[in-house]
Amino acid sequence: MKKLVVVAVLAATCLYQPVKTASAAGVCYSAAAIEAEEAIRFVTDLMVASTACRDQTYGYFQQRNKDAIIGYQKALITHFHGNAGFDRWNTALANEYSMKQAGKSTTQVCQGAADIMKQASAFDVKSFRAFAAAAAASAAPRYQKCGK
Repeated sequence: MKKLVVVAVLAATCLYQPVKTASAAGVCYSAAAIEAEEAIRFVTDLMVASTACRDQTYGYFQQRNKDAIIGYQKALITHFHGNAGFDRWNTALANEYSMKQAGKSTTQVCQGAADIMKQASAFDVKSFRAFAAAAAASAAPRYQKCGK
């Protein structure tokens, strides 16, 4: 765990760019892009937690929700104007989530991740999409909307 934390801290130090919401970045978001971002935030948080805890929840979640995840990734690739923009954003997000774990023991990290692991274990495509839509509705005020 110590090596993982050291690597995460070094990577974050070298690559870290704050993950900005649309309003802070001056970029507008469609409703679909907001939902996609909230979904991928969940997926990335789950990935970081599963990796730190050496848990297989992320892998099983990915298998069950592959089509939804791919759809959300494609929406964000479009939003960020290509794979490179999406990859930069997603890497920064993973680094941000990893930094939140720095200095914690594996036990502390895994106890803190118990809820997301339980939630992810229960999600099928329909419930994951419903979760992402609800998260987007809740987070919508943080985003600058496209259009009027």
